[in-house]
Amino acid sequence: MNPVHWLFFIGTVVVSLGFAFYGQWVLWKYKASAYRTTVTGCETARFVLDKAGLVQVPVTPIEPSEEYPSAEGLFLEPGIYEGRDFLSVLQASRQAFLKCQLSNMTFWVRLKTRIAFLIRFTVLAGWILLVLGNFFHALQFLVNLGLGCFTVVMALVIFDLPFELEVEEKTSKLLKHSGYFQLNEMTHLKKLSQAIALWGLAAIVRAPFDKCLCLLGKKGRGYGL
Repeated sequence: MNPVHWLFFIGTVVVSLGFAFYGQWVLWKYKASAYRTTVTGCETARFVLDKAGLVQVPVTPIEPSEEYPSAEGLFLEPGIYEGRDFLSVLQASRQAFLKCQLSNMTFWVRLKTRIAFLIRFTVLAGWILLVLGNFFHALQFLVNLGLGCFTVVMALVIFDLPFELEVEEKTSKLLKHSGYFQLNEMTHLKKLSQAIALWGLAAIVRAPFDKCLCLLGKKGRGYGL
C-alpha cells in the first residue's frame, strides 16, 4: 500500500479499535452480571409502552430462532423478557421505545438484521481483499477495493449513529423517571446504553473477532439491538 492507503487504513482501524476497547471496558465495568435489579425486562418494557399510551400492546416472549411475528405486540427473547440483569433491562426498554416510535416493528427488526449481516460481510470481505492485495503483487488492485469496503461500513454506521444516540438518550430518560432504579444503577444503565449506541463504530475490528467466536461455537455481540 502507498502512504495514503496506509494512513487511511491505520486511521480507520485505530478509530474502530478505540471504540471496541471502550465497549468492552464498559461491559466489563458496568454489566455486573451477578447483580439483579428489582424488575424484569418485561416490566421495564411494559412501563415504556404504558408511558407512551400503548397499553393495548402486549409484551410476549419469543424464541431467538423464531421469525419475528407480524402481529401487533412487542416480542422479546425469553432471556430478555425474564432477565433482571442490566443488559436485559436495557435491551427490553430500548425495544419498547422503538415499538413506540415505529409503526412497523417487524420491518425494522428485519432491516436491522440485514444491515448487521451486510456490515459483517463487507468488513470480512475488506480484510480478505487487503490481505490478498498486500501479499500478492499481481493483486495489488484489491487494496483499493478492500479500503472501499471499510469506507462503506464506516459510512453506514456513521449514518445510523444519530438514530442510535437518540434512542440512548430518550431510553435513559425513561428509565430514570420510572422510579425502578437507584442512582448507581442508572449510572450503569447510562454507560451501557452509550456503549450500545457506539458499538457499530467498532465493526472494522469486531467483525473478524465475532467470526472467530462463531467458529469456536460462541456468539458475538450483534450490532444495534
